[in-house]
Amino acid sequence: DLSHINFKYSLCDSSTPCSRVSVLWNVLDSRMRILLCLICVSVVVSQQVLRYRSSSCNSLEPVYVSENWNMLGGGGKDEMEVQDDDEGLFNRPRRSRDRSPPYKLTIDFPQYRRDREYKVKLETMDYLDSFMIQARGAAQPDGNATLIGRFVEIPSVTRHVRCLKNRFTSVTDKGLPIRLSNLTFTWKAPSKDMGNIRFVGSIVSGDEYHLLETREITFNTFPVSISGCGDEMSCFRRCATSPNCPVHESDYVAVISMSDNMDEIVVNMGGVIEDDQKYIALGFGLDKKMYKNMDVSACYRDGNKIMVGHYMIDDKLSDPYIHRSPLTLDGGDIDPQTNFLWCQFRRPIRPESIWDLDLSQKMYNFYFYGTRNGSRIFLPEMENMFNGGPRRNFSQILNDISFSGGVGGVHSPGTSIRSFLSYLVWCICLCSFVIPIL
Repeated sequence: DLSHINFKYSLCDSSTPCSRVSVLWNVLDSRMRILLCLICVSVVVSQQVLRYRSSSCNSLEPVYVSENWNMLGGGGKDEMEVQDDDEGLFNRPRRSRDRSPPYKLTIDFPQYRRDREYKVKLETMDYLDSFMIQARGAAQPDGNATLIGRFVEIPSVTRHVRCLKNRFTSVTDKGLPIRLSNLTFTWKAPSKDMGNIRFVGSIVSGDEYHLLETREITFNTFPVSISGCGDEMSCFRRCATSPNCPVHESDYVAVISMSDNMDEIVVNMGGVIEDDQKYIALGFGLDKKMYKNMDVSACYRDGNKIMVGHYMIDDKLSDPYIHRSPLTLDGGDIDPQTNFLWCQFRRPIRPESIWDLDLSQKMYNFYFYGTRNGSRIFLPEMENMFNGGPRRNFSQILNDISFSGGVGGVHSPGTSIRSFLSYLVWCICLCSFVIPIL
């Protein structure tokens, strides 16, 4: 009876020892007193459990935190509120000595490529309480871990941990009162070579934790980097998705640079080659219309083997013939996910024999792909032949993009990004002239 309580409370004044709580306690019967005690105990009491915080980033060692899930939305403190004195940092967790724990990290790729996404799996034969996973390279000189790449897709019951000023390099659970088991993550590789890496994990089960790691994986140099295009090397890309598509979305890529001793050009050429009946090529010539006496370097596949061939074209009405000066393949790769083929070879700038082309002269560059049959290749239709603008030698750096897509239709495959920008400027000028009239 609230009126009774208020009445009792009104009898209290500063000269009496009673308080609002003591008055409330006095008017409750024994059953209500017991219920109130139980509620108070359940709300106040928390339990120390092992979780992962930013302090775990280097050592992968969990820390004790206070958790209580008696109320919906309960749990541990937010990480920003965690204080060393209430996290049990002086109560070190126990590392398991089990050499065959019921948990493992699995990957199905032996190498990582620039900006490629891969699946990383945490597989379990038993439930776990908490975890943290990372991708690591060689340790830094100061002893800190080198965290590689970022996790771009994670399960809803997990979260990123900000480790060593990196937000997306580490993942842990949200600390929910659930049983965790098999989990899959999507990891995106960095855009440059970070050396050999491995995935590491730490798993909490009860009052101890297990450390896991995968085998080391190496960096695949293909696709080649285009960060120096237009500055240190000449590049050509054919894009269909956007005017400035990344390499892995290109239909054709050619990256040409000078060797360290400046007496050779190094050609990295790539394109989508699904089978043995297709090729990608780079041509040099003096005739932009008839392709007379064009010198052609072509790459293709023989099963899973990468081949490079050297050809000569009399003109666009004739079939290419095998050249007397063979080319040597320096390296190559076939991406099994996309069928993107890469090949690398060198050409001397100054002729080394009477059969070699003098690449110091100014010539047109041609980029194309077509079909082949056995040792023969066939020229494609004119719309699939791309050129790099005016005649030039390799001391002149070029960065050109052929864009074949766009909003509202398909543009000519030969339209370069320079033409696209010129068209945009023309439209702006036209609008500035027409709008005032209207």
